[in-house]
Amino acid sequence: MRLSHILATIALVLAAEFPALAAEPARRPLSHRDFDGWRSITNEAISRDGRYLAYAYMPLEGDGEVIVRELATGREQRVPAGALPAPPLNGSEADPERPAPRRSVSISLTSDSRFAIAGVFPPQAETLAAKRAGKKAAELPSESLAIVTLATGEVTHLAGVQSHQIPANGGAWLAYLRTAAPGSAVANGPASKPQESKIGAELVLRDLAAATERVFPHVTEYVWARDGRTLVFLVSVGDESADGAYAVTPGDPAPPVTLATGPGRYVRFTWDRAQGQGIFLSDRGEAGAKRPGLSLYYWHRGSAGATAVLSAYSPGVPAGSVLSGDVTPAFSFDGRKLYVSTAPEPAAPDPRLAALLDEEKVSADLWRWNDEVIQPLQKVRAEQDRKRAYVGELDVESHAFRQLADPALATLAFNDDGSLAFGLDDRPYRARLDYDGAYSDLYLVNAATGARQLAVRALGEKAGVRWSPDNRWIAYYADRQWFALDARDGSVHPLSRSLPFAVFDENHDMPEMPGAYGTAGWTADGASLLIYDRFDLWQVFPDNRPARNLTGGFGREHRIQLRLQPIEANLPGAEPRGADLGRPLILRGEEEATRATGFYRFTSDGRTPPELLLWADKDYRYLGRALSADVLLLTASRFDEFPDILATDPAFAQPRKITDGGAQLAPFTWGSDELISYRSTDGVELTAMLCKPANFDPRKKYPMIVYIYERLSGNLHRFFSPTPSAVIDPSFYTSNGYLVLMPDIAYTTGHPGQSAYRCVMPAVDAVVRRGCVDENALGLEGHSWGGYETSYIITQTNRFRAAEAGAIVGNMTSAAAGIGESSGRSRQFKYEKNQSRLGVTLQDAPLLYLENSPVFFAQQVQTPLLILHNDHDDIVPWPQAVEFFLALRRAGKEAYLFNYNGEFHSPRRRVDQEDFARRMHQFFDHFLKGAPAPDWMTRGIPYLDRDAEKLRFRDTP
Repeated sequence: MRLSHILATIALVLAAEFPALAAEPARRPLSHRDFDGWRSITNEAISRDGRYLAYAYMPLEGDGEVIVRELATGREQRVPAGALPAPPLNGSEADPERPAPRRSVSISLTSDSRFAIAGVFPPQAETLAAKRAGKKAAELPSESLAIVTLATGEVTHLAGVQSHQIPANGGAWLAYLRTAAPGSAVANGPASKPQESKIGAELVLRDLAAATERVFPHVTEYVWARDGRTLVFLVSVGDESADGAYAVTPGDPAPPVTLATGPGRYVRFTWDRAQGQGIFLSDRGEAGAKRPGLSLYYWHRGSAGATAVLSAYSPGVPAGSVLSGDVTPAFSFDGRKLYVSTAPEPAAPDPRLAALLDEEKVSADLWRWNDEVIQPLQKVRAEQDRKRAYVGELDVESHAFRQLADPALATLAFNDDGSLAFGLDDRPYRARLDYDGAYSDLYLVNAATGARQLAVRALGEKAGVRWSPDNRWIAYYADRQWFALDARDGSVHPLSRSLPFAVFDENHDMPEMPGAYGTAGWTADGASLLIYDRFDLWQVFPDNRPARNLTGGFGREHRIQLRLQPIEANLPGAEPRGADLGRPLILRGEEEATRATGFYRFTSDGRTPPELLLWADKDYRYLGRALSADVLLLTASRFDEFPDILATDPAFAQPRKITDGGAQLAPFTWGSDELISYRSTDGVELTAMLCKPANFDPRKKYPMIVYIYERLSGNLHRFFSPTPSAVIDPSFYTSNGYLVLMPDIAYTTGHPGQSAYRCVMPAVDAVVRRGCVDENALGLEGHSWGGYETSYIITQTNRFRAAEAGAIVGNMTSAAAGIGESSGRSRQFKYEKNQSRLGVTLQDAPLLYLENSPVFFAQQVQTPLLILHNDHDDIVPWPQAVEFFLALRRAGKEAYLFNYNGEFHSPRRRVDQEDFARRMHQFFDHFLKGAPAPDWMTRGIPYLDRDAEKLRFRDTP
């Protein structure tokens, strides 16, 4: 019998005995083409009765869907959700290590658990076709609403929807704005006769149960009462027969109640907490006034109309000021006070300036040595400063107004009854923004008299200032401790000094003050504050009672970080004002050594042993709960486990998976990870995260890329979705046969570069000693701060065969004198107090700046380097990369610099992300796996060939 026949017979026998094994398809490595279709679960919402879950299941590129699932039966309804729009190419990046955030599908469920409402996007093909046809932005396919009847799965689509709202507690009602067709006649408008609608927005009030609608034209703003019994809408379109404020009762066919009418502007309607009172701003009737502007109107719900209670002419409003329309008025927590902001009356434009031609205008900035802030920061804050307004307090009953804030104390935070406020004055410290942090003096303000009292000087930006619910205490963090300020007399009471353990982040190694481990807020009675040390939860008292360890030291004993979880069910409008220690406490735990996580139940006496509810070598996270049922939502993830949603009960019993995003892993080879321990050259005990290839064989030699930033081992159980970005994706690289090492780095002030070197190299040695690393195939990679570290390390060692560094600092002497484009701040603070950790000025220690600057050691580099740095980097000035590249080029070192024109700190456009991810992969494959060098490395990309290169590289697998 031939061998092929024998093998076929064996295969048949295996298939008969193990059918699942026979059906298992061969797994393959992830490719760049797999990025676009990879889906994430976002915007999950659970019905109030706990029966239904709705969530968006969207790919990075292309059309996604909204999935509505009945938890008991598993029945699903899938609704097309179109394609997410591209991220905007403006603004700053909140997190330089990850891609810029994208817009998302909105999902909400009605309070009666009968309907799911999803705001979805048009299909990608329709949008692209319209763009290729030259359509303008206003002519592109618009967003729409999908309404799902939960009991039947029936889907209704509403096109052309601009925005929508459902009431928090009001059942099956929906209000939405849609674009009105020109000339459409609408008979349910504010006036008694039919209104000829202009091109603009129509407000549609829809009874979801009956599928009937009422339409109101010209609407510019609208807001529900929380109970769903009143919908208020505002009209400001310059039509004297339509402009006004109106209230409609859902289900009542009567015309809307007119709160105020007349030509003018109507803006910023706001309810009080109990939803019995409302306010808005309008300039109706002010056209002929000496100081035209907005007035504040007050409406008691159910009354016939609104009353003007405050204007620029009212007693207490400063001369030359008007009510601000840029700040939403607000009620105090108890509803007895109103907070209204005033602003200087706008100056009339100078007609002489308007008459000048562009070539006749001077355009220049003056930088003065004694300006409070430098010109770029003034530019960043310009719009905010133009709209600067100052809050005052209006008594609802007496209508007496007192201006409380002004340029000396620009912002105030009031206690619940509005009797007192605190304000922060940063003026004495503004110049320190250049080289230090943000500081402010804290003042107490008596709202009845306007009197101010200086209470605390030079509070830092990590102060976390907050009122207690009893209106008396103000908690804040300073000098590595927590304090309480008694607002009655201004006395300061230490809260944490008697604790035996630190309440500040002990791993913080920047020259600035470390932040606190955090707080769980005040207790409901306002008598105590809940704060954390590294592991446990403490109750501390401003009246000098002894502190209580609410977790009994369990966290420290077992090296488990415990953090309180808010799992109580609170209906909208009934949220508690502080923690209730009368209930058992649910805390999430994370073991420091293994990163295993789970949940414990503690009693608040701190003496009863905790009850372990759930624990595993995963990253468990609490997502939320059903408001009227004992159904809680969690996620659980590992490096090789997608963070699907789990349903459980308040006892965290038997969580069951209710989404199936993890099915995406099935076709692919997938890696795993573990923690390793090692010591830095300085003897510091550290950990590193080692990501291993699929089907890892410890006897085999693998190429390894070291990805660095600061401390990364906490990502052990993180699931890395396959995503193209400015940094290597561990899931992708391990799927393609690489080891990926992420070591922790501990820093010594003044020596950031050497600190990185002395931590990274021992971590590499620790893995090499295992025998699974090809020492001739070591790579190094990092972005932003990691890009600096990478650039520095390759000047100190030739051990890496290839390196990639993104958004780098090459020269600290010039980088410290740069300006952050997005922040407008001088970068001096970064070097003296913050991430660069030098701790001194350039003038006081120039040699430290030189010693830590890669550019001065470029001649020592032997490692081929790929640099990513974009010319519109809004965080690290792009010339930093140019300096280092030119130094390498002059020294004859192999280096490549990619600049994606107009891009930011990390590429935001999908095509740029994908392009660089492919090129970085080719770069490492060439040097670490022996793959042929790509054309862009061997031939370059001449400027005149850039367009052809875009087409050529786009088709690369």
